[in-house]
Amino acid sequence: MEIELKNGEKLNIEISSLILEYIEDYEGGLEQLLKDAEGRKDYQGYTRTMYAVNHLLYCIVASNYDKEITKRQAIKLIKLEDLTKIITFARKELEKFRPEEIARINYNRKHTM
Repeated sequence: MEIELKNGEKLNIEISSLILEYIEDYEGGLEQLLKDAEGRKDYQGYTRTMYAVNHLLYCIVASNYDKEITKRQAIKLIKLEDLTKIITFARKELEKFRPEEIARINYNRKHTM
């Protein structure tokens, strides 16, 4: 998927294992990030939706951008109209990286070698 950033650069978005490195910085990892992005309330009744969405945007941009970039810079580069498109694409692709799916892939790999 390709988007145009606010600075005019084109960014080809690929969901790869590199994004998992950035996601590991989120407390609770991928599972918690996806739950928080859905707007689920925590034990105190609060949601962390925008925090999770911004972290996911940072992970996507940082893992696909050629230069080092801060979280704030990455979020500022995304056009608001691309937000839903990016998040929908990322969620669909990140489903492949859920722990049970990774375990299944590793299990099949062991038995095919």
